[in-house]
Amino acid sequence: MQPESTPNAIAVLDEIDQDIINLLRTDGRISFTEVGKRLDIPEATARYRVQRLLQSGIVQVIAWPNPEKLGTPHVVIVSLIVENSQIDSIARALEQMVEVRFVAITAGHYDIIADVFFGNYTEVTAFFEKMKRIPGIIQHDSHFILKLLKAEYKYTLSST
Repeated sequence: MQPESTPNAIAVLDEIDQDIINLLRTDGRISFTEVGKRLDIPEATARYRVQRLLQSGIVQVIAWPNPEKLGTPHVVIVSLIVENSQIDSIARALEQMVEVRFVAITAGHYDIIADVFFGNYTEVTAFFEKMKRIPGIIQHDSHFILKLLKAEYKYTLSST
């Protein structure tokens, strides 16, 4: 089955597409030959399907850097309560900050959650000073990550 071509349509994936995505989650650099071997399909089919999944935007293959190895070992999760009329503008302001690696508008107690990476505590202080200048923030809570136990961005698609 081909994914639907309308912009907001949910893609319809067959079992082979789902299996390819699951392989890419485990190893984004897996060769087309290896995909073909593991799924018992021709290499050309594996190549075509992976390229189609990438070009359609259904999957992205990215590198996930280790913050400690890059000199940004301090990770803070910032939870914000903001004025309702300012949610989008505050999220966009956070999105523009180089220290912010993840920002999401949420439902529940907090309106916005952000993951922020720092090299030292001077940078932490500077970030919160910048954040004070953003209008519409009512309250923020900061959660300093002391020990990261798991950071995995792969899960298995299920055909059910």
